Amino acid sequence: MRKRTQKHGVLKVAGIGGLAALLLGAGLQLASADENAATAPVSVVCPTVADKLGAVPAAARDGVDRELRNLENQIANVNARLAREPGQAANQLNDIAGKRRAVLERISLNITRVGGTAPAGLAGLANCAPNTGGGAGNGDGGPVAGNPGAGGGQAVNCPIVEDKLPVVPAQAAAEVERELANLERQIAEADARLARLAERPEGGPNFVQNAIVGPLEDKRIAVLNRIATAIGRVTGDRPAGLVALAPCSVGAGGGAGADAGQGADAGQGDDGGQGDGDAGAGTVPTVNCPTVADKLPPVPAAAAAGVNQELANLEKEIANANARLARQAANPQGGPNFVRNAILGPLRDKRVAVLDRIAINIGRVAGARPAGLERLAACTLND
Repeated sequence: MRKRTQKHGVLKVAGIGGLAALLLGAGLQLASADENAATAPVSVVCPTVADKLGAVPAAARDGVDRELRNLENQIANVNARLAREPGQAANQLNDIAGKRRAVLERISLNITRVGGTAPAGLAGLANCAPNTGGGAGNGDGGPVAGNPGAGGGQAVNCPIVEDKLPVVPAQAAAEVERELANLERQIAEADARLARLAERPEGGPNFVQNAIVGPLEDKRIAVLNRIATAIGRVTGDRPAGLVALAPCSVGAGGGAGADAGQGADAGQGDDGGQGDGDAGAGTVPTVNCPTVADKLPPVPAAAAAGVNQELANLEKEIANANARLARQAANPQGGPNFVRNAILGPLRDKRVAVLDRIAINIGRVAGARPAGLERLAACTLND
């Protein structure tokens, strides 16, 4: 089973122009083997979004850019699942349409919160179509080949880091979270490289080790050292042995999914809350969390960046919980209350902390904190 790098369970505290130029390039296309015809590629083709937004206010650009990347990740994740299960095209098209609707709504919210005008017709960009002709898709990302192209695509298996960390002091929590996210991104980049290699083999028998797995280990060593430094700077005692978690192996894809780039795809975030756990349609329970973005008062422009970052954190927490549920389904552990005690309970605590930070961000500028956000912290389980 795929080991995911980021769970966050150990933490006790809780210019669009450049991006648009990338996003307007050729779309994402990942081929997979069809169940009945090994040469028939299966992928999704989605409408472009960046070119439909018009002028985006400067105060909304960070949030809009983040959501455009979420659209890109959603396409990559769906194509990865289609590469493993080409017969699930109909389910995956419905799934991505719902998730795209949530992201498109957040794009509008990002713009209108700071006084901009919501782009017309965004809702009509939610639906994607199957692409079996082998041509480039029309997705919201540039030419990013992010996931396996052949049915037996490989993926990297990396040790879980959070389980080996001591309690992280509050003063170090933000920096440690950033570095854990870096570990996620590194795994996603390695998986993307493996995916491209599956479609277009290159190099000799040691190419994967020398060009992908070896460099990944070096990058992980640097991140793990920064995590130890961040903790040691506050506690005076660096956690020992973290670099032993740097080496990764390569195995068959199709486990719990990539360990990065799934924030928007493993769940519909704070605007949907219903994820798929990245373990196949209908086979794994997922978390269902209350929406948050639509419960907020108008967000002052000076608070927009901070609020948008925290909304993205809510999405990431849902994605991490769904990933944990996927692993639990594949490899059950604990007693009858394990899911509530080890997944839903910690998720609620993390959401309380994020919701409190959202209220602080708004109150610091507006002079009054929005009340009652903590009521949105508890999530339930979708079977």
